[in-house]
Amino acid sequence: MIDCVILVGGRGSRLGSITKKSPKPLLKIKCFSFIDYLLWHVCKFNIKNIYLIASYKANQFLEIYNKKKIFNTKIKVIIEKKRNGTAGALFTIKKKIKNDFILMNGDSFLNINLDKFCKISQKKNSLINLALIKNKNYKSNKKLNSLDIDSNCKIFFKKNKYMNAGIYFLKKEFLKMIHNTETSLENDVLPNLIINKKVTGKIYKRKFFIDIGTKKNLILAKKKLLFYNKNKAFLLDRDGVINEDRGYIYKIKDFKILKGTIEAIKFLNKNKYIVCIVTNQSGIGRGLYKEKDLQKLHEYFQNKLKKYGAQIDNFYFCPYHEIGGIGKYKKKSYFRKPNPGMLIQAINDFHLNRKKVIMIGDKITDKQAAENAKVKFYYKEKISLYSQVKKIIFKNK
Repeated sequence: MIDCVILVGGRGSRLGSITKKSPKPLLKIKCFSFIDYLLWHVCKFNIKNIYLIASYKANQFLEIYNKKKIFNTKIKVIIEKKRNGTAGALFTIKKKIKNDFILMNGDSFLNINLDKFCKISQKKNSLINLALIKNKNYKSNKKLNSLDIDSNCKIFFKKNKYMNAGIYFLKKEFLKMIHNTETSLENDVLPNLIINKKVTGKIYKRKFFIDIGTKKNLILAKKKLLFYNKNKAFLLDRDGVINEDRGYIYKIKDFKILKGTIEAIKFLNKNKYIVCIVTNQSGIGRGLYKEKDLQKLHEYFQNKLKKYGAQIDNFYFCPYHEIGGIGKYKKKSYFRKPNPGMLIQAINDFHLNRKKVIMIGDKITDKQAAENAKVKFYYKEKISLYSQVKKIIFKNK
């Protein structure tokens, strides 16, 4: 496994007032920030740690992402005390990086297999291996937009041919060149290395690429990014699947986790599945407990999972009941199973590939909800959830 460094410190000046309150990578694309889509993509590969190097409004990154885990990949936010440019920023991680690593721009997305990119790069006799794409729509971006490669994959300059796609494989010794001074990787470092034949490249054709540095491309990202970043997922009912079904459970003392639950969730995290809970909770609507009681229980469960290196990506619940509900909770809801509302919400929130979504439940209403959402369904078997999940994954390979 390898580490990845993502540069998220830029001001996004070309976007004008759009980045006045929010850094460019945190701009919203539907429900999530641009950086979320990038992180989901990166974490699908064999990445051990991700370091986000932040500067402009860095506390926003610190609050959201520091010590977060996605698909069992650890994320840490590193804050620059002063802005040192795209090369100088790497001084902050010199003591943290022990081996070769990937460097990425936090405002661009290239839909490539990073494991294959690393494997190819490790065989190159160069200090840096750079992902290149055809330069079609980025004439205004003058940073390394006129490149080509020779028969040995060495990069040289050629007007309006290929361009830097913002993904670099860097040998560990590259960091010896980095000092605590303001330096641009694109303008100050790479041109000299290219002239001295120390940079190789890999050309990617017909791959989706977007850079949100301009208003035009930000609009394009909002239209197209979702189609290129589909995730796979397990959607789990709660009572009877991950814990004993004892009726209306909201107290921690009554929440008895079933055998193999924690192991199953950790296994799914490790195998790059989104994991969500989808649970009817009419006990709230009936006045038996409050939403804050349910949230407290779910926080307890999440904290327990974290101790074992596992996590639930989101909890979906429906408190409404058209007959037993009280006050505002007495109504028919599209989100109450057997209706598919919660499942559809998860599919939309995490941009799931519906063909790769699997639900496990223990009631006919769970099965009906899955059918209505057009996803695969399995009844919870009388074996550990861990054993069942492994069997399902093996079956669906």
